[in-house]
Amino acid sequence: MSALEKPKAIFSPKWLVSVGALAVCGGAFGYVTGDWFAERFPHGGGFSYLAEQGYPPLTIISLVLGGVLLFIYVCSAIVYGLAIVNKGIASNRVLTGGLGGNPSSRKAYPYIFVFYIAYAAVFGILTLYAASPNLPTSFAWPMFLIGLVSSIAMAWSATKLWFILDEFFRTIWVEACALASFIMLVIVLIVASAVSVGLMPAVTLYSGLVLYQLIYLITYGIVAGARDPNMLEMGEPEDA
Repeated sequence: MSALEKPKAIFSPKWLVSVGALAVCGGAFGYVTGDWFAERFPHGGGFSYLAEQGYPPLTIISLVLGGVLLFIYVCSAIVYGLAIVNKGIASNRVLTGGLGGNPSSRKAYPYIFVFYIAYAAVFGILTLYAASPNLPTSFAWPMFLIGLVSSIAMAWSATKLWFILDEFFRTIWVEACALASFIMLVIVLIVASAVSVGLMPAVTLYSGLVLYQLIYLITYGIVAGARDPNMLEMGEPEDA
């Protein structure tokens, strides 16, 4: 950058407005979720109630982390939904996971939006049943139908994304998934051995799913950063 060039503003007014909108949406989501838990668990709130009912600490930790993950997926859906209609958000590579506002990425945002909505729905159902395993039977069919439709939407949108995005991002996905799966396999073998000899209690599938998602998100960031050190720049690269 020459001496006459002005440095790019990192926190532009549009970026601040977008973050503020996301914060409002996140606060509203948290309020509705907390209000639902308060009504359902009037004797002390969601997770403290689980502890009083004898839920294992690992299950409670998994539910807390699962709630955080669910919040992240809902926020991600909001971000990509806004990126469809807001070029400023689309061009922000931090908010869009490194995709930016190039033409192929703009085509991908509707499918990413659908994927995160569907993923949040499926994971939300799993979290609900993990927190309240004794739900009324009337919940079974609605939850099944929502999960089925969401699963089909996830498969459809992921297939579309595979052919829309370029080889760079497909490679990141494959490498991150392979590395996360390898790490998870090692952890599963260690945990299974510890459970078999009585060093720790049995682990639920939900806890394993939450752990894998955390490992994958961290692995994706590491792999993406290694392949593109400028991934965290807010804005399009100069040669875009």
